[in-house]
Amino acid sequence: MSRRRAWLALMGAVLAPPIATSACSGCEKKNDTPTSSLDGAAPTVVKESLPRCRAEGLPLAIPGGDVVVGDAVVANDALFVGVVRRDESKGRRVASVMRAALDLTGTRIVDVGPAYGEDPPPSPRAFGGAVFVAAYTRASKADAGAARAHGDETASRVLDLVRLEGDVTLGKKEGSVVQQADESLAFDVAWPASGGAPLVAWDEDAPPGDAGKIDRGVVKVQLLAGDERPRVASPETADAESPRLAPRAGGGYWLAWLARRSEPAETASAKADDASASEGPGERRAFRWVEIVALDGKGAVVSPVRRVSPQAGRVASFDLVSTPGAELVVVVQDEAAHAEGAGERIVRYVVAEKGEAIEGVELVDAGVGQALADLVVPAGSEAGARWLAWTDIQERAHLAPLGPGLVASAAATTEPSLDGSRVLAAIGADTFFVVTGAGAADAAGQIALRRLVCR
Repeated sequence: MSRRRAWLALMGAVLAPPIATSACSGCEKKNDTPTSSLDGAAPTVVKESLPRCRAEGLPLAIPGGDVVVGDAVVANDALFVGVVRRDESKGRRVASVMRAALDLTGTRIVDVGPAYGEDPPPSPRAFGGAVFVAAYTRASKADAGAARAHGDETASRVLDLVRLEGDVTLGKKEGSVVQQADESLAFDVAWPASGGAPLVAWDEDAPPGDAGKIDRGVVKVQLLAGDERPRVASPETADAESPRLAPRAGGGYWLAWLARRSEPAETASAKADDASASEGPGERRAFRWVEIVALDGKGAVVSPVRRVSPQAGRVASFDLVSTPGAELVVVVQDEAAHAEGAGERIVRYVVAEKGEAIEGVELVDAGVGQALADLVVPAGSEAGARWLAWTDIQERAHLAPLGPGLVASAAATTEPSLDGSRVLAAIGADTFFVVTGAGAADAAGQIALRRLVCR
């Protein structure tokens, strides 16, 4: 997978039109798709549970045309959604943050700036009772000059982190990271558990090798404080991309990334007639797995690199969730199926602080489609309940509740009301916010937000 495609996969920003389905009301039926392993039993043909979700209230259309939806967060009794849209009054595409009431009855739009090329939507983040926005801008001459002074001759893009004042206007800039302008736009931002300045992680192309060819990626981190400079966190032997951060209970951070290795030329040649044999123009199909290191509070690496998932895997995406203890849970969507045509899998790994063996348990053992799964952490949930949403190979949506440690708390259900949608955020134990695709009958052909109750 090219690094650009990897970012698009992780963002999951562009929605496909919804698939028309009908719910079976008041009846049970046999499930003709592979089952999940969430109930701990071996896969069998079982009676399908009735859907648990229903729409509540009216949809809220996102204003503008050519809408692309990115990340979302619930904070300060509101839903904040990053979008790129065409503002007809300005005659251009703009990067914005949409602030919506939790009942979706009202909204405010905060324009961050013009949208350039394929830059992702602004990413709203919440920490310590404040809302922040991470967004890309073009590097100024001063930014580029400062980067060259530190030895970076290729910097031409800036990632800004800005605080929202009163949740409706752009306020203080918390910091900026000057980046190399390559085709990857993946990044993450995290704050330490004890409070303080945030850490930013991103990926870039490594310097060209002896033959002048760029053959791997590197992951860098930078603390947004004082005169802190970027640090390379991935080892020289790794081809790393798509970083994710999570705070460590004892201080510092976990940093994970996708490591990749191209298939041997003879293997790729044998698959030349297979449309899936190449990742992109000029690229052979690659193995992808998750690696992880521990960082201190300034972003310095303080542990050996540890492999989380198998090196023969084909990880499409992953997410990190810190636990109240010293463990980290990594949830991986892997394209490597148990059998040809069986679909993708979703696997849960637990990473212990002291380096015990990392073992995986399948949350969904087969039948997952190519759309990326959503791991949703409800805002304000003291119990730590979480939800896992995914789409099967027939493009039908499924939902499963997960308890602390991301273990199953109930069986998964098929959810027609989620078909063609993407879960953005959740509040409490049972309320979801989703974005529906263009062409939805109840959204008048516009991209829209919906509120669902799932019990």
